[in-house]
Amino acid sequence: MIVELFNEYRAPAQHIASILLAMAIWRWGASPERWLIGLFVGTMVVPIYVYDLLGLGNLNFGRFAWIWVVLDIVAMLAFVAVALNANRNYPLWIAAFQLVAIGAHAVRGLVDAVSTFAYLLLSIGPSYCQLLLIFAGFLRHLRRERRFGPYRDWRITRDRIALFQT
Repeated sequence: MIVELFNEYRAPAQHIASILLAMAIWRWGASPERWLIGLFVGTMVVPIYVYDLLGLGNLNFGRFAWIWVVLDIVAMLAFVAVALNANRNYPLWIAAFQLVAIGAHAVRGLVDAVSTFAYLLLSIGPSYCQLLLIFAGFLRHLRRERRFGPYRDWRITRDRIALFQT
């Protein structure tokens, strides 16, 4: 009973949680957290409703399923960019979970017989972990800022340092 109820409403619950988290991060979060939740909502929540609104069929297996793969690739590239530049550790985990989803798409494209359940679990499942990581990272940011005061949002690379020295 509980499992069926959870399974029935898991996607809308995740979407509502991500929107509420986005509002909290936009109010109290720093730039990396805002980028991460913006990318999450923009690539994993909004497209589902746009897809439904346009009546394009099943997002996972329909004629336009390639759009989902492209969105996951864009999300991966963006998460990696944030992870490499943010002055935080947790974005690396978010990017890693996105790589799992990309791996699921790659396996589905290369192998003839892939279990539908396994494919959906490996392509959709990481988003739940990513949302939890964004939430935990946001809480860590708030805690660190309260304890130690403001700190840098982004890493400064040697190229940027050289740019400022000339």
